[in-house]
Parts: sequence; C-alpha cells; structure tokens
Amino acid sequence: MFKNLFDLSVKRSGLNALGFYIVYVLIGGIIAGAFCGMLAVGYCFFNTKACEVNGAAIGTKIGQIWGPILGAIFSVSIGCAILTCKKLWNSVVAVLLFILAVPLSYIFGCLGAFILISIISTFENGKQEAIDENTEKNIE
Repeated sequence: MFKNLFDLSVKRSGLNALGFYIVYVLIGGIIAGAFCGMLAVGYCFFNTKACEVNGAAIGTKIGQIWGPILGAIFSVSIGCAILTCKKLWNSVVAVLLFILAVPLSYIFGCLGAFILISIISTFENGKQEAIDENTEKNIE
C-alpha cells in the first residue's frame, strides 16, 4: 500500500493509489499548516496589540486565506510532476483529470485534488519512451 510513494513515475494499483492519496494529503496538510502557523506568528510578532485582542481569529483568518492557496500549489505541482514523470501530457484523459483537479484543489484543498491525482497515478506510462528507444536504435 505504501510502496514507491516518492517515485512518481510508477504505475500504482488501486490500493497503492489509496496509500499515495493518504500520504500526500497528510504531507500537504502539514506543509500548509506549518506555513500558515509561521505566517500567524510573524503577523502577531509585528502586530502584538491586534493579536492580544483576537489572536485566534487572526490565525483562523490566515489559515482560511492561505490554506487553500498552499493546498492548490502543492497539489498542482505534484500533479504536474506525475504527468511529466509518466510522460502523460499527450493523454487526453490524464490532462482532463488534471485540469479538473486544479479547481478542486482550490475549493477543497489537497483532499479534493488528490483524488483525481491519485487516479492519474494509476495510468500506464506514456508512449514517449517507445519513441525515444526507436530514435536511439535509428541513430546507432
């Protein structure tokens, strides 16, 4: 279930895609949470009076604004990396799933986007490798 999590070019089974989804959603949440926490601490460092009155509300507001943005950036970058590593930019279905994952990543964060991205990770690698092998044979 958790084999080859960081090898983005591997073809995953359904159970491996579930493990990929769980791990990458957790990683995205940790990254977004840590970044939003650092922003909140930095804001409260420079605006101590505002944070004394309603510090929790300010931290919540920062998380509501920056959380979806960071989730979108993380999921789109992992999706682009998968499409590039698997050479699937020519696959219409894979690119359409990726395009649908972009708005999902902003609306639902990593939870929504990685459903489609984990489906893309189950696709067979693209045909670019066969073209490269034939080109190398013709050169020799």
